Amino acid sequence: MPLPPESKHLSGLLSNLKQMSEFYNTLAGILANKQMSISSIARELKKNGYDQHRLILTGYLRALHEMGYMDEIDIPPSIVYTFKANPKRDIYTIVKDHLKNIDISDRLDIAVFILSSLFHRPCFKYELELLGIEGRKTENVRESKDVRLKEHRASVTRIKIPPEDPAFEIREENKNVLGKGNDVLIDIINELTDLDGLKAKFQQTKLA
Repeated sequence: MPLPPESKHLSGLLSNLKQMSEFYNTLAGILANKQMSISSIARELKKNGYDQHRLILTGYLRALHEMGYMDEIDIPPSIVYTFKANPKRDIYTIVKDHLKNIDISDRLDIAVFILSSLFHRPCFKYELELLGIEGRKTENVRESKDVRLKEHRASVTRIKIPPEDPAFEIREENKNVLGKGNDVLIDIINELTDLDGLKAKFQQTKLA
């Protein structure tokens, strides 16, 4: 049964969220340092050329709230929304952003290396899908036969891993995977950690 137009439209909006779509940027501009009800947001969006159905807009705002981008505040008789000053980004979103600069032919190998290094366990197919990557075997990646795989699956509580989801791991140490993977991990640490006052002001090309 095909999805109704509203559902298709909402799916399209959500898929563009992480690419900071024009719609998202317009919405962010409208709500900058403001608390607004859905009706007020809809009116402002219409002025900017977006005549969205109220149900679509409500679903979009709630999705942003659930993803940690917005605060949803109940002020009777309305619910108001405002953008958070420092929106929450989960580890999968952060890793996905950093993998964009990796050649697509190496992306799966690097992704498996990074997730396995961060979590100290094989990574599941669903986790790779959260990065926009298809989980499969390659020259450097194999399906995990870890005897503790059931335990690893149960330890993942922040997301729901499908019960039959396969897991993947790096076959063996590979200089290309290790080098590129470590570079990405360093970039992630730089993003998540305040290193001001510790980092060199000018990049050094080689150690003395």
